[in-house]
Amino acid sequence: MYRIISTSRLTELEAHASALPMARAQCDRLEKDLEKEKARAADLTAALETANAQLASLRKHTAAEIELARSAAQRTRQQTNTLITEAQKRAKDIEVRADAKARELWAEIEQLKAQLPDPLPSPQGVLARYENLVGADIDLTLYITEVPTGMTRVQMLLVLLCTGCGDRDEESRYVYDDCPEAREAFLTYEGAKLKRCGQTHAETCRAVTLQNTPAPLRAIAAAT
Repeated sequence: MYRIISTSRLTELEAHASALPMARAQCDRLEKDLEKEKARAADLTAALETANAQLASLRKHTAAEIELARSAAQRTRQQTNTLITEAQKRAKDIEVRADAKARELWAEIEQLKAQLPDPLPSPQGVLARYENLVGADIDLTLYITEVPTGMTRVQMLLVLLCTGCGDRDEESRYVYDDCPEAREAFLTYEGAKLKRCGQTHAETCRAVTLQNTPAPLRAIAAAT
């Protein structure tokens, strides 16, 4: 039995039939686009998995590096503490030895004081002073001592002493009368000689003056 289709319906069906190729073409394009998006999604998924793997590896390496850094810091701290302890021990040892040396020097000073002659030479003042290459003084000092003998005599003593290295030189003369003429003659000859020695020594000595050194006492004791 045949079905009768109206003209309007037939026109509508023809329009749909003519649009079908376009719909199929659009469907094909959509399928291709879908495949592309699936491939892109697969690539993104693979990239994400790779990134996650790299992140996990980085975290693992970072944790290992942190542990190594902690171990190194601990070793450094231990070494520092050891060095500090050793330095404190050395400083204490140096302090003990310096204290012992100071006591030894003061004992030597007291011994030198006990050995000084009686009467002591009377210093008449520094006649000349030179400075060595680092500023230590080199003094030329005149000492006068009365020598108690059967006949009173006077010793005139010139001492050239470097307060840096302790180098000493001296000239002496015995006279019966401590008069200006005798002093002038003594200073003219013996004094001129020691002045030249002082100038020469000042041009070459590099010793620095030390505090509380017994060198001056030793020089006076040896000179007298």
